[in-house]
Amino acid sequence: MSSKILTLYEFDEFRVDANQKCLWHSDELVSLTPKAFETLLVLIKHRGKVVSKDVLLDEVWADTFVEESTLSQNILTLRKTLAAFEKDKQFIVTVPRRGFRFVADVKEISADKEFFIVEKRTRTHIVAEQIHDSADTETAIVTKPISKKTFSKKYTIFGAVLIGLIIFGTGFFAFRYFLQTPDFAQTKFQTFKVSDLVSDAEISRAVISPNGKYLALVKKSGGAESLIVRQIEEANSLEIVPKFDGRFIGATFSPESDYVFYAVYPKNSRVGELYKIPILGSAAQQITKDIDSAVSVSADKRKIAFVRRYPNEKETALIIADADGKNERKLAARTFGEGFQHAVFSPDGKFISCAAFSKNAEKPMEIILVNAENGRQKSLTPRNWTWIGQTVWLKDGSGIAFVAFSKETPNLTDEVWFVSYPDGKTRLLENGINGVFGISLTDDGNSLVTVKSNKITSFAVSPLDDLTKTTQLLTKNGDESLLPLGADWTADNKIVYSTINNGNADIWIMNSDGSGQKQLTSDANADSSPKISADGRFIYFLSNRSGLMSVWRMNADGANPQKITENQDVFALDLSPDGREIFFTARAENIYVQKLWKISADGKDAKQLTEKPVYFPKLAPDGKTLACYFPDAESQSLKLTLLSAENGEVLRQIETPISDAFTLFDWKNDGQNLYLTTRANGAATLWLQPLDGKAATKLKDWQNEGFFRLNVSKDGKSLFYEKGVMTNSVLLLRDVSAEK
Repeated sequence: MSSKILTLYEFDEFRVDANQKCLWHSDELVSLTPKAFETLLVLIKHRGKVVSKDVLLDEVWADTFVEESTLSQNILTLRKTLAAFEKDKQFIVTVPRRGFRFVADVKEISADKEFFIVEKRTRTHIVAEQIHDSADTETAIVTKPISKKTFSKKYTIFGAVLIGLIIFGTGFFAFRYFLQTPDFAQTKFQTFKVSDLVSDAEISRAVISPNGKYLALVKKSGGAESLIVRQIEEANSLEIVPKFDGRFIGATFSPESDYVFYAVYPKNSRVGELYKIPILGSAAQQITKDIDSAVSVSADKRKIAFVRRYPNEKETALIIADADGKNERKLAARTFGEGFQHAVFSPDGKFISCAAFSKNAEKPMEIILVNAENGRQKSLTPRNWTWIGQTVWLKDGSGIAFVAFSKETPNLTDEVWFVSYPDGKTRLLENGINGVFGISLTDDGNSLVTVKSNKITSFAVSPLDDLTKTTQLLTKNGDESLLPLGADWTADNKIVYSTINNGNADIWIMNSDGSGQKQLTSDANADSSPKISADGRFIYFLSNRSGLMSVWRMNADGANPQKITENQDVFALDLSPDGREIFFTARAENIYVQKLWKISADGKDAKQLTEKPVYFPKLAPDGKTLACYFPDAESQSLKLTLLSAENGEVLRQIETPISDAFTLFDWKNDGQNLYLTTRANGAATLWLQPLDGKAATKLKDWQNEGFFRLNVSKDGKSLFYEKGVMTNSVLLLRDVSAEK
């Protein structure tokens, strides 16, 4: 028995259980993050009224500081989730400059006496009826269809029998419930608090120790990286691996939190090395060589597992060895197109979980479980994610936490998920994070660490003949997108661009002085990378509104959107100068690598141009040549390359100034030079790069900033760019139930 108030809300086919903190659609449990559910509950309680952002922040994040963008992301999550079940209905409307209003009709059902609950999950309404027995005055809440008929006396005996059955059944199931312990996959992080442990633009990886006392942080400064151990409570830090000219592959705490295993690529080497070092620093001990992932240590400390690539055999293998690196064994292998990405032991050591690519275009990546004895593989995840990063097992073995990028994300960020073992049921925990930086859990399952990235940038326009003259257009904060948003110039010098407002990427247009801003798309999913047709009639863009990221076309005013590409996950696009062809990069059939394609403007006659991967393609003004990033024939590292727009043939590879990251570039109108940006020693630099082999000319430096967009106007006179900084914040998600 319980004396709590049972409160249920119904709207359309949805049912909200305020006590159990869950949302149902008919018979199906709807997955929502805890904060998204609380946001929905506040909106429903104030239904029909405008709820200001301040009220939502106060009620959902009481005593916790969060940015307004977090609220906007929750609203977008709710809209997307509800629309997945009721596509043609609007439940939450935005009232400009005031807040949000829940507009659906809501029925509230509650009972405030002691009760037992017998719930039949059907599409019926819920009626609470008091049925009195001579021995007590308990109330049974029974789910049944609404009826205008009243109970007649002849049902009194039936009612008494029913009450007896309810009491017996409830007692029986309660007895069974208390005999078993709910697993972590069901109970952990149903509600949690988020706190910022440390923010630093130089953080590139973060791992929490099993005992929850330490963080291992990889920091990148210029071309050098270092490994820091930081005490969480005292915030004291110790550099245990000094800066070196190489790259960390991963870091892992030992099961007893006394050592850190770290893997690195030395400078100019693709052969990884694995080391072990005490958390307080000392001489590092080399364990093994030829490693291409972070290492996992078994709970009994006897075994390690990691991923190794075999270029000659064109396969990726899962390697298992003794803890000292001896007695290696190739446990399982997959071809490059389906290669393993990570390796993590299950708590009992029977399985190793790995993120892996798939041949199925509808399921690009999945979590594979590999039997640690015989190497047999099986898929655990039924959903389809575009990308899956690191996995980490829950201590009781009931499931796995992992980071992933889903096809439906509205702001182009990664998410944290739980998947249960062995049934593969998934649950979304948090979005708006950067999964490349990893995920980790403490042994007790109460604390989870991940990383969030946030850009603080400004839009600007400068004349190319005098870059000192700059017009600032607008400043942005709260952009968490991990993929390029893109921009383009119209023939009359307006700028079409994608930006994130209220947690959603949409396409806008504005004048070159920043005035006349107008939103062109308002879809609940992400719209990005706009390109203007030669005649100015159409805007081509990328959108995940149909699931896969595809090429779409709409009128210049945003009307009449039409899908162009089918069954291909598209990464980047550009248009031929005459507007007749679309060039884009997309995954080739059965291979998770983005190749170069072209297709007619009406979506016909798709043709694959390259076998090797292509990144960030941009067509020359004459439409005959395409600049992109393409693998160097000898080193296989990516280089700025000119390809034939006709057949994808390599024409020339270009030596560019040194940069810590990919350079952004766009064509000069003469077709003989590129404007490009580099990032080195804390400065962003704009260069003019000739294509005839001559050295680049430096045009301007910006200290302590980086570039995120670069677009030359159609007349070749002006440059639109976005510059600023990206900060990385290590987030601690703390299970609220652990604090009770």
